[in-house]
Amino acid sequence: MFDVKLMRWIDNQVGNLACNVLAASKTVTSRFRTQPTEYKKIAVMKFFGIGSIVVGAPSLMALREAYPNAEIHFVSFSSNRDILEILNLTDKNWFVDNSSAKKFAASTFALARDLRAEHFDLVIDFEFFAKFPLVLSGIAGIPKKAGFYLTQEPWRRTLLDVPGSYNHYYHTKDIFLSLVYLLTTGDLYYLDFQAFKERYNYPRITVAPETRARVARLFEARGRGSRRLVLINPNTSPDLAPDVRKWPEERYTELAAQILVENPDTFIAFIGAKSERKYVERIAAAAKDPRVASIAGELSLRELLGAFEACDLFITNDSGPMHLACLVDAPVIGLFFADSPRIFAPLGSRVASVAPALYSLPLFTVYNGKDVVAGRPVDTIENAIARAVPVEQVLKEVRLLLSEEPSVTRAAPLH
Repeated sequence: MFDVKLMRWIDNQVGNLACNVLAASKTVTSRFRTQPTEYKKIAVMKFFGIGSIVVGAPSLMALREAYPNAEIHFVSFSSNRDILEILNLTDKNWFVDNSSAKKFAASTFALARDLRAEHFDLVIDFEFFAKFPLVLSGIAGIPKKAGFYLTQEPWRRTLLDVPGSYNHYYHTKDIFLSLVYLLTTGDLYYLDFQAFKERYNYPRITVAPETRARVARLFEARGRGSRRLVLINPNTSPDLAPDVRKWPEERYTELAAQILVENPDTFIAFIGAKSERKYVERIAAAAKDPRVASIAGELSLRELLGAFEACDLFITNDSGPMHLACLVDAPVIGLFFADSPRIFAPLGSRVASVAPALYSLPLFTVYNGKDVVAGRPVDTIENAIARAVPVEQVLKEVRLLLSEEPSVTRAAPLH
């Protein structure tokens, strides 16, 4: 896999230069070109974060409703292929191969050529600070660009034809929707945005019967029996300071043990990717209880959705699986140790968020490129904030969600 830290560095250094060149070129050529006002083909670009693609799904639904005769294409990394196929909200998907630096470069130039041949009218850039989508769309010759305007990058004023506002008081789902709202209404003041955003929620994914059956067999083989099922995800994206965004290992084990003390007729499964298997197995084994198991690396993306559908509760670090679980409306507790639930909270009928005091958050944001904290690289920061969240704080939410019937969403306190 192409090292994400290196990728971000190249994006910042080369991307800034390329975007400045593209902006200067546009200044010269714009007087000779007319902007499309009707769209036959729209390219939506989002590369980083499977969870962000899920969160952006309502915006794809809004685009489809606003432009029913337009083709909607999605451009992303090849690692996001499965989730785009599951969502099934676009006419065609295009991919950059990010498995290595060589394949990334080759597939980027090939994709730019193919996108140019398609003659897109509009690109919608859902990245907040990455420059790659605007560079790619510039090379592909897409004439109209919509994206988020950040003042520290003045070239965006020229390059973006529809410059959206990044409003950190809103959930990311609604931030994405705000760009579609601006595109379709031209309302710079977002006067009717509240009503607009409430029209669009996550799509509901139906798990195929054969997938349900495979998931049931897996849990049966692990000894679940007829017990209630609690899933725990102690992982987060390896691409962005993962150690900062996790509890100490023993906290996850202690949480599982306490849940079993209070709910003895429960089976707990720790989930994770193949690359996280040893870490997850170590946490599960420390519980020393046959009602606790690791299934890290044993589920496909579709099977993971089946597990979420079957569970009575899912406890997870702020990560992609948290948003995936919302597609089947699973009961979710999100643990936020490095960013605010105001921006990324799980969205569903039975959800809660746990976070430290607000001034400890966010550790890294769109405004600092999700890298520097008080002048220090984020990967040099320890998980002191995560350690400040006690197991009992999470258990309070566990008790409520395991005992209550489906009800309204409960947000985390932001103080």
